Amino acid sequence: MPPLILPTLAFLLGVLVVSWASPSWTVPIVLGGVSALIIGLMGRRSCRLSVLALVLLWTCVGMARALHWSSQPADHIRHLAAAEPAPAAVHGVVVDDPTEAFSPNKMVSEVEPEPERQVCVVAVRHVRLDRQWRPAHGLIRARVREPRRRLAYGDEVLLEGRWSTVRPPGNPGQYDWRAALSRQQIHALLAVEPYHGVVRLQVDRGRWWFRAIYTLRHRLEVLIDTHFSDHHAGLLRSFLLGQRVALDEDLKWAFVASGTMHLVVISGFNVGLIAVGLEFGLRLLGLSRRPRLIGSAIALCGYCVLTGLQPPVMRATVMAWIVLGARWLDRVINWPNALAAAALAILWWNPGQVFDPGFQLSFGAVASLLALTARLQAFLEPAVRLRPEWLRRYVSVGIASTVAIWIGLWPVLAWYFHLVSPVSILANLILVPLVSLLVGLGTAVLLLGAAVSTVVGGAAPLLACLLEAIVACVQGLSRIPGAWWPVGHPSWALILGYYLVVILTLLARRLRMNPVHVLVCWLVALNVWWWGLVAAQAGQAGWLEVTVLDVGHGDSLVIRTPSRQTLLVDAGTEEAGRFAVVPFLRYKGWHTLDALILTHFDEDHAGGAAPLLRALTVRRLFTNGSVGRTRTAREVLAYAKALHIPQEPLTAGMRLTGDAELAMLVLHPPPGFVPGTEPSSNDNSVVMRLAKGDVSALLCADLETHGLPWVMRWGSAPHRARHSLASEDGAGSVGGALSSTVLKVPHHGSALGPLGAAFVEQVHPATAVISVGRRRGFPSEEVMEILERVGAHVLLTRRDGAVTIRTDGRRVEVHTFRLPPSGRAD
Repeated sequence: MPPLILPTLAFLLGVLVVSWASPSWTVPIVLGGVSALIIGLMGRRSCRLSVLALVLLWTCVGMARALHWSSQPADHIRHLAAAEPAPAAVHGVVVDDPTEAFSPNKMVSEVEPEPERQVCVVAVRHVRLDRQWRPAHGLIRARVREPRRRLAYGDEVLLEGRWSTVRPPGNPGQYDWRAALSRQQIHALLAVEPYHGVVRLQVDRGRWWFRAIYTLRHRLEVLIDTHFSDHHAGLLRSFLLGQRVALDEDLKWAFVASGTMHLVVISGFNVGLIAVGLEFGLRLLGLSRRPRLIGSAIALCGYCVLTGLQPPVMRATVMAWIVLGARWLDRVINWPNALAAAALAILWWNPGQVFDPGFQLSFGAVASLLALTARLQAFLEPAVRLRPEWLRRYVSVGIASTVAIWIGLWPVLAWYFHLVSPVSILANLILVPLVSLLVGLGTAVLLLGAAVSTVVGGAAPLLACLLEAIVACVQGLSRIPGAWWPVGHPSWALILGYYLVVILTLLARRLRMNPVHVLVCWLVALNVWWWGLVAAQAGQAGWLEVTVLDVGHGDSLVIRTPSRQTLLVDAGTEEAGRFAVVPFLRYKGWHTLDALILTHFDEDHAGGAAPLLRALTVRRLFTNGSVGRTRTAREVLAYAKALHIPQEPLTAGMRLTGDAELAMLVLHPPPGFVPGTEPSSNDNSVVMRLAKGDVSALLCADLETHGLPWVMRWGSAPHRARHSLASEDGAGSVGGALSSTVLKVPHHGSALGPLGAAFVEQVHPATAVISVGRRRGFPSEEVMEILERVGAHVLLTRRDGAVTIRTDGRRVEVHTFRLPPSGRAD
């Protein structure tokens, strides 16, 4: 075994122990001292004991490094900033290259649409709180709206604004922006509005070589934007500079579905191409071996900074340095050892990288290649009968390497992207040569264009053709039937069990296992997985599940019926639909909606429907019957019509059928809408009541004072229920339809007027859920007092995250995403 494998794994284990158990400094100090003593006393007398002690020592080193990296003194901004935004001023230095971007963790419903802005990272030296300046340190992410002067790397600045800690995700499947920033040691956000002060005190306070590289990057960005269309420029920035631009959602999903997203972002693939190009170019210049090695090492370091110090690039750069060092010393390169050394170096620099998806996918891909490619190639090469020989070798190596990565990484890809993409084997075989040509040619053209700009203009048509060919291939491959399979979020048991069987297969010879033994292991694992899946499905059958998602100031509820149908009531804002609703549904593995119900066409309820319709299959669309006049309404209805989705209005008295164990009754709006109100107003929102056994839920959308009396009529007299969804069997009589176990409080908890108390008394909920954001002043104190008076357990999505209520008709389970489950009530 290569000598660095065990120390690296032990160091990694120490980092994980600190993350999961949060031990004190005493633990690594004591255990490390004991292991060092054992090594010193035993020496070579007990080889096994010495190896165990060495592993324990490296584990303690990993724990100590992780503890030191994550510890912050009392004046760190993590301890000074609060969860709610508050006025503050900071003094510090800009330590990255500011970019113009849109923040992915803010939703349009909570922050007004923002024009041009700069986003930068500031190393804080002082902070002003409560009109007093105090020393502080740490990194913050500052967002400057409509900056009157551009900030640059190395500027010493004084910024005023509102700061807060980074908000954690509110829903399962949602991107954890807080964790992503904490891995960069960023623990606070500063929002600088146009009316806040921005003062540049000094310039050029950073390292000169960082400034030189950032200046070069700006020059390359200008060249790309000048000579290419917006669509092509965005793709080139991704392929060549590693910038995360706002790609078209359909195109982005095509790359993900075809298993080629790694080609869009800068990775070890790009570093390898750059290294080969450097070797070739420096040879042409007539340099000897050692000057070539030095020049390549410096150039790769600059490329790593140029592309933003991303984990895959850092991994590839460190491995390239190890290879260059081995060539300098005339040593044989041990690739597993080089990979372990790269991992150890990166984890020592930043232990938090172990939780970064880029780190996991990058090292996992290389480890899979090293472990599996040679075996698969030996199996495939005799079966590939192509001529000439180089084509046969390319096809066999290409298929073997892609299959190796697919075998090694599909559980990780399912964890982050919730799909498995068999078409990636074919896609990478086709696209790798195209992307290699694009990256090699594009990088050379841009570097030459930095000196002679006309070079870029001459090569622009060829690069544009390559981009179009790549896009056409990706879109075509992603549309092949069966190209990708949607999967839910895999469990830890599935992932660990799978990798255990893979490791047993790889170590079969050492463990003296014949092929029959290996086959039995796989069959046993498949049986355990299959029957576990059957047991899980059986445990969920017969339960009604309602999840109120955290979409800021907006509404989105997911209903999973006892017969396993999936309904979505509203979709939040457009950004909530993209970053909260769609990820949640994919996390659950629900890629088909049996019905989408839009209670009305306000942006905070229907804005997310458009990205939802693009991303998932929707079988039916229900609305309140109003004619949409807003841009959101027109876009959603037009998109649904283009997809041939049946549309139907809902009115009071309709009963949604399709599940014999669940009664879904529409209580509002009345036929013809509420007199004296606009059809599209909140007072004409769709109100529904779900009932299973003795448990019921009343979903009130944005109901307000004018519509409330019409809904309250259901609590006083029986009504005849009409059926929807083409069901013509007899109507049932329903009475006292307001009394409910769970109440989704109307209009984000706003005041309900003089009838509000009577309405809540009629419903008399045991649990009340309020879908509310940060910036709207909801819920009202009046509603909170009324709910407290009736003894309701109040849950706020702003505080508790997504709220899930499950019932079998007798028992009720309430779970919140941010807090522990509230338990079970019979």
